[in-house]
Amino acid sequence: MNETVNRLIEIFRKMKDELESVGWYPVDAESTRWWGGAETPDEVVITAMLVQQTRWDVVHEVLNRLRRLSLNKLEVIANTDPNYLAEIIKGVNYRFTKAQRLVKFAKNVTMIGGLGKLRLRGDVRDFLLNQEGVGRETADSIMLFALNIPTMPISQYTKRVFSRLLSLKLGDNYDMWKEFLEGLLPRDLYTYKLIHASIITIGKKYCLPTDPLCNKCPLRDVCLYARGRG
Repeated sequence: MNETVNRLIEIFRKMKDELESVGWYPVDAESTRWWGGAETPDEVVITAMLVQQTRWDVVHEVLNRLRRLSLNKLEVIANTDPNYLAEIIKGVNYRFTKAQRLVKFAKNVTMIGGLGKLRLRGDVRDFLLNQEGVGRETADSIMLFALNIPTMPISQYTKRVFSRLLSLKLGDNYDMWKEFLEGLLPRDLYTYKLIHASIITIGKKYCLPTDPLCNKCPLRDVCLYARGRG
């Protein structure tokens, strides 16, 4: 299994252009630019909450709008009328609900001293999961890409790609997948970001729910599913 993991990481390191084509920008381990070119941890958090059930291209347009109005900072959002914010994020699905949740989140984070203080807490994940609109995948994404804490977000792409890649039958249980992958992969910030970004890319471009494009997939030589299709 270690040999397979090493080969995966080697393949993923060569996928820079493919990652960038779907909005991941692999740079140094601690950079926020991995996450769609985000310039700050605040922008990672904001877009992580807005992108739920919304296309990334829409969220990027909204982020640029927020930047022009200096609303790309949690401290500013904390003091913003949710109805006004909802107008600014027009185009995002469930924008009124998300605006209310984002303002509440921003207030709660600001009250404890910001994201820098949050990162130092021993209950970071619990804090995030207690915020409205933050589920397990979003919490882990914020921890990994905004707070630089090595933790593996589990998406539907993660489950589909690794199920086929390693012929796994772990079902749909988020925590089971998380425990398995974190036990399998080197606990390294750069590696975690690279794995997550690459798996999302593979899932979007090749490992489709039906009729996967195995012959074009970068993982075709190491994937048990692709080998079985011959």
